[in-house]
Amino acid sequence: MTTDPAAAGERVLRTLAARQPLDLAVAVVTAHPDDETIGLGGVMAHLRDLTLLQISDGAPLDPAFAAQAGFPTRQAYAAARRGELVDALAVLVEGRLARQVFYEIPDGRLADHLATVIERLAEDLICVDAVLTHPYEGGHFDHDAAAFAVQQACARLARQGSHAPARLEFTSYHRVNGALRTGRFLDDPGCPEVVVPLTPEAARRKEAAFACHRSQTGNLALFGFGPERFRAAPVYDFSRPPPGGEIMYGMEVWQGLSRAFAAAAGG
Repeated sequence: MTTDPAAAGERVLRTLAARQPLDLAVAVVTAHPDDETIGLGGVMAHLRDLTLLQISDGAPLDPAFAAQAGFPTRQAYAAARRGELVDALAVLVEGRLARQVFYEIPDGRLADHLATVIERLAEDLICVDAVLTHPYEGGHFDHDAAAFAVQQACARLARQGSHAPARLEFTSYHRVNGALRTGRFLDDPGCPEVVVPLTPEAARRKEAAFACHRSQTGNLALFGFGPERFRAAPVYDFSRPPPGGEIMYGMEVWQGLSRAFAAAAGG
């Protein structure tokens, strides 16, 4: 295990940019099943020591969401989404997944379980060199809560004198000037990114993994198979709105999320 997080982060980004195999231990923390496919489906095959930490089960508590997706119960919807993820990972990592952990938080309720998630992440991240997760951009409240939880878990490990991995980010989605933007980060001159064009084989693999997420066909149509982008994660101030200022889920929801962040940070 690399002891210098900055060096580990730089090595991960450099190796991904070169589209070469990476033997460092890397964790991917995602809010929902399919976020891994969207954010880094084209490069996951290069990660030789990969742990996937899946926070939510992809099924909201309101049974209307399950019914809309064609499932009789929330539990059936969650089981289907797990199965879709397993199928997608078989395409993306070709059997090289070192570890997979399901936290099984209901979709949309991550903010209600932040203290537990942070504690579990601290345990799961202590043994990896780097962690890749969502940026804090106001696109989805679960994405933003995942970014917070990872930052807090890594900070906790550092305070304890334990090994803390490098924090890195993959792209999700956000709104700029009222328009949805996918596959890009909000502009931040202080956080240079690496851009990884997908080879034809990587694009084919990612497209096949998209097809595995059968219940999410409508949502995934918003994303393409262009270059993937990664960067070192900044230290976010979660007491303030995301840097872009355009919160897709609304300021009232963000205010509740901010109170949850403050409570979890105080704990």
